[in-house]
Amino acid sequence: MSELLPSHSARITAVLPVTPLSISSLNAEISSILEHSTYLDQVVLLTPPTLLLQAKQSIRTFLGTWGTSGHVELTVSPWLTGTQDVASLRAARQTTSDFVLFLDDSGLQQTESHIREALLLLEPFSTTVPIGPYGFSDGQSLTCISSSEMPQPATFLIPPFVMPSTLFPSDDLKEETIFGIWRALGESIATPQRDSIGGFVIGPNNVSAPWCRSNKAGSIIETTEGYSFDISLDPTEQSSDQDATNETCDADSDYLRPALGFFLLVFSALTDLHNFSPAACRLQSDGHNVHVLLYDEGLCSPPQTSADTKILVLASCKLEYSVLPVGSEIEVPTSLEEWIQCHSLSADVILTTLSEEERFYLRMRSENGSTVIHIPSSDLPFCDWMGSLTLQEYKSWHLPHVDISVITNDRPRSLSRLLASLSTARYFGDSIDLRVNIEQTADLETLKMVDAFEWTHGRMFLHRRVIHGGLLTAVVESWYPRSNHSYGLILEDDVELSPLFYAWVKLALLRYRYGRRDDVSPRLFGISLYQQKNLELRPEGRHPFNARNTFSAAGLVNPHTPYLSQIPCSWGAVYFPEHWREFHSYLSFRLSEYAWDVDQIVVPGVRSNKWTRSWKKYFIELVYLRGYVMLYPNYADYVSLSTNHLEVGSHVKDVPSEVYLRKKKLFLLPLMQLPEDTAFAGTGLLDLPDARLPQWSDLPSLDLLGLSAGEDELMERGKVRRAELTDCAYAVHIDHDIRDLLCLYDQSSEFV
Repeated sequence: MSELLPSHSARITAVLPVTPLSISSLNAEISSILEHSTYLDQVVLLTPPTLLLQAKQSIRTFLGTWGTSGHVELTVSPWLTGTQDVASLRAARQTTSDFVLFLDDSGLQQTESHIREALLLLEPFSTTVPIGPYGFSDGQSLTCISSSEMPQPATFLIPPFVMPSTLFPSDDLKEETIFGIWRALGESIATPQRDSIGGFVIGPNNVSAPWCRSNKAGSIIETTEGYSFDISLDPTEQSSDQDATNETCDADSDYLRPALGFFLLVFSALTDLHNFSPAACRLQSDGHNVHVLLYDEGLCSPPQTSADTKILVLASCKLEYSVLPVGSEIEVPTSLEEWIQCHSLSADVILTTLSEEERFYLRMRSENGSTVIHIPSSDLPFCDWMGSLTLQEYKSWHLPHVDISVITNDRPRSLSRLLASLSTARYFGDSIDLRVNIEQTADLETLKMVDAFEWTHGRMFLHRRVIHGGLLTAVVESWYPRSNHSYGLILEDDVELSPLFYAWVKLALLRYRYGRRDDVSPRLFGISLYQQKNLELRPEGRHPFNARNTFSAAGLVNPHTPYLSQIPCSWGAVYFPEHWREFHSYLSFRLSEYAWDVDQIVVPGVRSNKWTRSWKKYFIELVYLRGYVMLYPNYADYVSLSTNHLEVGSHVKDVPSEVYLRKKKLFLLPLMQLPEDTAFAGTGLLDLPDARLPQWSDLPSLDLLGLSAGEDELMERGKVRRAELTDCAYAVHIDHDIRDLLCLYDQSSEFV
C-alpha cells in the first residue's frame, strides 16, 4: 500500500463532540489538540443546543488565557439531531480540509504524546486509510487489535483516528448497537483496492485498557491476539470487572441482556404506561425484557435510585415498574444518574417522554449506544403498532427520513383540507420536513393560505414556479432524495390523510427497508397509503377491485394481508430514493427520445399508453421493465390511510354534478381514524395476519391488470420486453442504472 505523507499544504479539521460530561473540561481538551497544530486548520466543537451558550463561554475563556490560535479556526457547530457518531460524520462532511480527525468527548487528553503527533500527521504513517490507537479485526469473533512496533491492519477504528476526507461515503451509514457508524465506515473504506483494510492501529499494546471492554459484548475472552467479543455468549456471564461495577445495583439479574432485547421505558406518569401498555405487553410476550421507570414530578421527596418495584396488572400482561420521585428543585437528569448507571447500560432501546435536554443526557449516560426514542405523551395511546416491531427495526428507528411534498395550484379549499390533515396527524416524535410546490398560475387565495400556514412538525419550504410546468413536471420535480435513507411522500392537493398515515409508513419502512435481510427487496419501489378500489389500466376500461375478494377466490389463508402491486399510486404514496432517482433518469431519456420515439409503446395492453401528459405513464413503463412492485394496505371496508376527493383539475374535467358525484364515489375511501376511546383500544393498524406485517415471501403480488403474478414472472416479462425493445440479449446487471436497462452502450461495450 502506498503512503501519502502530508505536505506543507495539508490541512486537518478536528471534530470534537461536547457533552454534559465533558463541558467542564472543554478548555483542557482544546489545549490537548492545539499543542501540535502544524497542519491543524480547524477545530469543530460539536455541541448540543442545551450546551451551546456554555461552550461559547468556554471558548472565550480559553482564548483569553491561551491567546489567539493563529492559523487554527475554532468553530461551534450545533448538534441538532442524531447520535454523536452521526453528527460527527455530518460535521466532517462539511469541511474542506484534506484530513479529518475524529475525536470522542475527551479530546486527546488521554492519548500518549507520540500518538497525538501521529494523529495530527506529524509522524510518517500511511494516511491512505484511517489511523488511530483503537481498532478491531472482524473474523470469527470481534477482536481488539494488539499493536506492536509496526502498525497493524484493522477492519475498522473507533475515535480518536484521522482519515482523508476523500474516503467519506456519499450515503448515510447504518448504525449498529455497539460501535455506532464506525464499523460501517470501516467496511465502506475496506474495499478490495485497499486490501480490505479499514484502517491501521498504531501505538503500544493497549488491549487491556478500558476501551477494549464493552457492556454490549457479554463476556471478554483473553487470547494471544488481545480480547475477543463473542456475541453468542450467554449474556448472564459477566466479567469480574463488570460484577464489581454493578455490585451497588439492586437485582442485577433483572437488567441483564435477554435472548432478544432489553427495552427501558422512561415515562413521566402511570397514565403514560397505561397508554403504551398494548405495545409494552406485546414486546414482553415476544420475549423481550421490558422494564419501566416512572418519574413523578408531583412528589418532592429526595430521589431514590433503588425504589421498590411495583406491578401494573393488565388484562394482557403484568408490567413491573419503579417510581423515581423528582422534587421541584431536583432536575430529572440528576435524579436519573445513579439509576441509569445501574440499569440502563444494557438497554438496547430506551423509549421515553423526556424533554430534548433530558434525552440527550440519557444518551450520554447510556454508553453502550442505546437507541433513544422520544414519543410525545399525546401519541402514546396510538402506539400499539410499535409492539410488532423487531429489535432490529427499533435499532433502525432514526435512519429513515420522510419528506412530505405537496403540489398545489388553484384549489385553496382542497389545499386547506390536506394541510389540516397533515397538521393533525401523529408523527411519534419524528421531525418531518414539508415542501409546498406552488404552480405559476396559483390564485391569490392559495398564496395567502400557504403564507399563513404554520408547520410545527419540522421545517417548511415553499417553492413557486415562474413558468407554468404542468402536472407531470410539478410531480416529478417536487422531490428528490438526499440519500438512500430519504423517502418522499408526494401529495396532490385533492388528497386527504388519515391521522395514522405516518404510523403505517413508519411500520412498513422499518419492516421492508430495515428489517430482516429476507424482508428487504430492491423490487419494492414504494408504499401506498391508498387502497385500490378500481383498476384503471385494463384495456376495456375501469374495473371494480376488491383485494380481499381476489385473495379469497385464489384460496389464500389470509385474504386480509397487505399485498404488492405493480400499479404506482398517485393519491398518497411514499417513493423510495433509488427508484425515484432512476425514474428521473428514465424520464429524461424518454422525453428526449434518446432511446425511443416518445410515442413508442413500452408496456403492451394497458390504458396508460394513452396518458400522454401523465408522469404515471412513464413510471408504469419503468415498473414493467424492472418487475417493480408497491406495497398496498388491505384493511376491511377499504379503510385507507389516504383518500382522493377527485376535485376538478388537470385530470378531472368539469362535468354535470350527477356524473361527477357518481364518479367521485368510486374513489372516495373511509380514512382510518384515531380510536375514540383510547383506553386500550387498538388503532386498527394491526388488523393484519398475526397482528404484524407479513414476511416478504408471504406477500401476494399482482400485475398492472390486477392479476396474480409471482416475482419471477414479473421480472421475466420485463426482461422479455426489454430484449424486444433494445435488441439487447444480455441480462440487466446494474441496479437502478438506466443506461444499462436501456442497453445504451457503444460497440466497445462502454456507456454512451
